[in-house]
Amino acid sequence: MFVPVKSTTGAVLPWEYLGAEAGTYRAGQMLTVSEGKLAALSMASTETPPYLCMADVKAADGQVIPVTRVEGDYIYETQLKALYADAKPGVKMQVDADGLTASEGEGNFELVEVHGTAQGATVRGRFK
Repeated sequence: MFVPVKSTTGAVLPWEYLGAEAGTYRAGQMLTVSEGKLAALSMASTETPPYLCMADVKAADGQVIPVTRVEGDYIYETQLKALYADAKPGVKMQVDADGLTASEGEGNFELVEVHGTAQGATVRGRFK
């Protein structure tokens, strides 16, 4: 899961409540917008997903769920989806299709702190 851990400005991310497509969402899951509603990612994202889910929710179509906007001024913590031997500060990764982990590939999640390269290792980064 993605967790905002630090702001370069000291600001706190405000929550928003927006309608979602029917589905099961997890706290820390990156979300996109499809046809005017929040939705799970359909594939790995090389661009910054616009929203981060803030609760575990099984939503009916159009149900309002809590989210925050994904901001470049924040450092987010997550885990590696799989072994990535080249994980080191400065490397850019993508948000995996699950919306919960970082995976190898051209993306804009720039690592700033790496606590290992094995599957499940904790990494921190910002979206650029």
